[in-house]
Amino acid sequence: MKDQRLQIADVVRHIDDATLGNLNVPEFQRKYVWRASKLADLVDSLWRGYPIGTLLLWESTYAEPRTALGGQGSKLWIVDGQQRVTSLALLFGKKPYWWSDVPQWNKFLDKYDILVNIAKKSDSLEFGLRNPVRKKSNEWLSVRKVLGTASLSELAQEVSEKLGDSKRFAEIHEKLQDIKKIESAQLYEIIDDHELEDVAEIFGKLNTAGTKIRESDIVIALVAAKQQGWIRQKFDPFLKDLEGNGFEFDPGVVVRTLAIIGQGSARLKDVPQTFWESSNEFDEHWRKTKEAITAVIKNIIEYGVLSSDLLPSLNVLIPVFVMRACFPNDFKFAKALRWLLIATRDGRYSGSAITVLDQDTKQIKAKGSFDEAVNELTSRLTASKDFVPEDFREEYTDRFLRLILYLTAFNRKAKDWVCQDVRVGFDKERNQFNEGFNPEWHHVFPRKIVKDSPDVDSIANIVVLNEKANKIV
Repeated sequence: MKDQRLQIADVVRHIDDATLGNLNVPEFQRKYVWRASKLADLVDSLWRGYPIGTLLLWESTYAEPRTALGGQGSKLWIVDGQQRVTSLALLFGKKPYWWSDVPQWNKFLDKYDILVNIAKKSDSLEFGLRNPVRKKSNEWLSVRKVLGTASLSELAQEVSEKLGDSKRFAEIHEKLQDIKKIESAQLYEIIDDHELEDVAEIFGKLNTAGTKIRESDIVIALVAAKQQGWIRQKFDPFLKDLEGNGFEFDPGVVVRTLAIIGQGSARLKDVPQTFWESSNEFDEHWRKTKEAITAVIKNIIEYGVLSSDLLPSLNVLIPVFVMRACFPNDFKFAKALRWLLIATRDGRYSGSAITVLDQDTKQIKAKGSFDEAVNELTSRLTASKDFVPEDFREEYTDRFLRLILYLTAFNRKAKDWVCQDVRVGFDKERNQFNEGFNPEWHHVFPRKIVKDSPDVDSIANIVVLNEKANKIV
């Protein structure tokens, strides 16, 4: 581990797309979440000479693409500080190497154009966001313009003339110099050369206020490093396809399913790094993973689950995906769904979810048929498959009971209260499955009528409605 001190201008040069900078961002960190007002605060801190923290960089041993022509080169991955670095890129108007969406970048440039009120006193300059009033005012000037100018004298002359007082040239020039000093502000970098497995733990400890990083995020970063373009060209489009069908999966669900199908382990840290390298075997495991997930999603939609939001847990889908991949010829979805519902009621994958998931999926892969596998998994459950009257006195906030109520209504072809010619879960105009559909929950007897009853919010007093019907009721 080593540290060094750089000027802000040096950091910006390291991320500048035009100069092919050597700083990059892991896949799991690429979303920029700062508000424009926070960038204005950062500029104010830099102008005042306040410290803005330290960058933690990871010296990766993996090659990353440097240019569109396919050249290779090692890069320093930003483990902690990506939001600040991207903010500096916006401030200076230098597109980062990793920001590939040019139209989106241009929109952000416009939105994050920080202005300074140059007419204020030298010790109390005001920084703010662009709005119609400030845009028309000669007192407000783009900080980006100041930082990018080749001649402060010419800019000072221009500003003083717009303010209608050429005698203010020296005053304006001094203020511009103070703003320009942002370029030479100091920023510390700590460069770490730990192995990949340690990066998630380091990030989690240092970035407590930022994005929560999971084991699967690090694996996605590893795959991105080992297989150029795979995440962007194959993994992300598959997730988008699932989302288009109403199933918005955490990437970890898909990554873990792939690891189980290919290596038999739900513990990603136990999967050898060589597994994630480009190979015919990896491609075959990915094909089986996509095929299994796609088939199960199609099945579950046919049974009325039209959105992933209906499911209390997505981890419970992983064993079903694995059973479909291992036993494609004798897979019976109805039986798998029955197990899924009992496992959900049992809270099978709450608590130490990965440990239990690893045990269950190893049992699946050890069995010779689908029936053997699903029977083994069912034998491990303790929840009852039956319902008694008291169950319906439970509050409707119980997501499992809501799922059961909805599936029952869907299976019995229940009609909507308002549009009685349309089934619950169906689109009125096309009379087809309403992809991404989320049911609404409405009291049969309103609270104001049975407010003194302890069962007012029980599942027995709830009816499933389509969205528009609930708004009307």
